[in-house]
Amino acid sequence: MMQRRRFLLLAALSTLLLAGVVPAAADAQANPAEAQAFLTERHEALRTLFAQRASATRNQRLSTLVSELLDLEELSRQALRDHWDTRTPAQREEFVSLLRQLVQEQYERSLERTMSYTVTYDGADVRGQVVTVRTLASSASNRRAPAVSIDYQMVKVGNTWRVFDISTDGVSLVRNYRTQFNRIIEREGWDALIARMRERL
Repeated sequence: MMQRRRFLLLAALSTLLLAGVVPAAADAQANPAEAQAFLTERHEALRTLFAQRASATRNQRLSTLVSELLDLEELSRQALRDHWDTRTPAQREEFVSLLRQLVQEQYERSLERTMSYTVTYDGADVRGQVVTVRTLASSASNRRAPAVSIDYQMVKVGNTWRVFDISTDGVSLVRNYRTQFNRIIEREGWDALIARMRERL
C-alpha cells in the first residue's frame, strides 16, 4: 500500500506539476468550477505533449512547462522549512536546480503508468481563497484495485490557478518531501542530501 501511495503521489505530480504558491497571495474569489477546469485542461495538455515522440523540442517544452507552472523556489522553501533559512544563496540555487531536474525525471518515468489510470472528479471544497478539488484515480487495467483519493489544494494568483499541495489518501506531497529531506539533513548533513539528489538523476 505504501508503494502504491508513493507511485500515485508521483502520478498526481506527473498529471499537473505541483506549484508551491502561498495562498495569501491570491486576490480573486475562489471558484471551484474554474479550478476543476484548469486541472482538466492541464491534464489533457500534458498527455498530448507526452504522446509525441521524444525529442529535444518536446523536452524543452516540458522544461518550459515546469518553469511556468512550478514555483520551485517556494516549494523548496516549504519542503526545507527551517533549513532553507540557513542555506547560502548558492546552496539554495543548487538545491532548486536539482529539484527541478528530479521533478522532470519523475514526471517522465511515471507518465506512461499514469495513463492507465482513470481520474474522476468527486466535488470541491472552498475555504477562503483555497479550493480543494477532490478526485478519484482508478486503475483501468486492474478494476479490482480500490480507487485512490487525490486532493488538489489550489489558489488563484492573478489570472492563473496554482496547485500548492497534493494529498493522496491523506498523504501530503509537500510534507512527504519535507520528511525525506529533513531526515537526511539531520542524520547525514546538507552535503549528503545534495549527493543523494545528484545520484537519483
